[in-house]
Amino acid sequence: MIEPRSAFVDADNVRLHYLEWDQTSVSKYVVRVLSEFSMENMATEPEDSDDVPLVLLHGLSSTADTWGLVAQQLCRGHLVLAFDLRGHGLSDQPDDGYDLVTIAEDVISAMARLGLGQVAIAGHGWGARVALALTARHPALVSHLVLVDCPHVEPRHWPGMTRERFIHEREIYAKMFASRAAYLRALRSEMSSFWSPEVESIFLAQVRETPNGTLEERLQPEYQRKIRASLWDDRALSYYGKLACPVLLVPAAAKPQPHDELPERLELADEFAAAKGQMVAQVSRAIQRCSVRWMPDTSHYIQLQRPQVLSHAIAEFLQT
Repeated sequence: MIEPRSAFVDADNVRLHYLEWDQTSVSKYVVRVLSEFSMENMATEPEDSDDVPLVLLHGLSSTADTWGLVAQQLCRGHLVLAFDLRGHGLSDQPDDGYDLVTIAEDVISAMARLGLGQVAIAGHGWGARVALALTARHPALVSHLVLVDCPHVEPRHWPGMTRERFIHEREIYAKMFASRAAYLRALRSEMSSFWSPEVESIFLAQVRETPNGTLEERLQPEYQRKIRASLWDDRALSYYGKLACPVLLVPAAAKPQPHDELPERLELADEFAAAKGQMVAQVSRAIQRCSVRWMPDTSHYIQLQRPQVLSHAIAEFLQT
């Protein structure tokens, strides 16, 4: 495994933690492996690359670690940075600033402090919405945009959904945090087809143990509610027509067929997948330069279930 560098950057009024994978990391990894195996069994050492840096944004309640499996592949051709966004992971947790625009501006400020100019951006889930807002506001700073299973379907349009229910929805999962064992058991059951020690480590980075033995998410409940309120109020559909750079949409859904209709409910996984497919087909027509990499029969955590497929799709897209 290529170990990333862990560091912090002051982004105006918030200190953000980030992970960095670069050519130096790759070179050290190759040297270490070459000392253990023969040259005949190894690929050649990666060459320096002038390709644009890649900034990765995680989903709600997640951390930069969620991109680790994908970054292992992409850092061979790009400088790769993944931020813990405001309130998440090891980054600061101020009392306010949890709307999409402020969090997007945190990333812009951090990029400036790190001396980054134009970058490619990839976001997952809620992080894709942050990436979308960032790109619409600062088009000159983004060369390529990748939206991985972005919630294009705004929650206000979900059948039966109310603002209050959406803001407090995560709280129904409280039982899974009763203990470390309960937490891992629930996740392992949901992700049995791709569970691994690496995936387990990624999810453990999202929580911490309390003195009484229970777990709590690093993103505090009150901040999560503020983020959900911002998502409810946001009008994502207004951003797509403003995107000038190439955009890759990667939904965990199959390409809808001509006569498919939107499901009447959005409660089961297959209903959400069908709705996501329909919405991706619609928004792709509103984006000037758009391509879609359909991921049927895949969970929301594409970057954990199919990291090689996703990293290949991103690497290929960044060459366009």
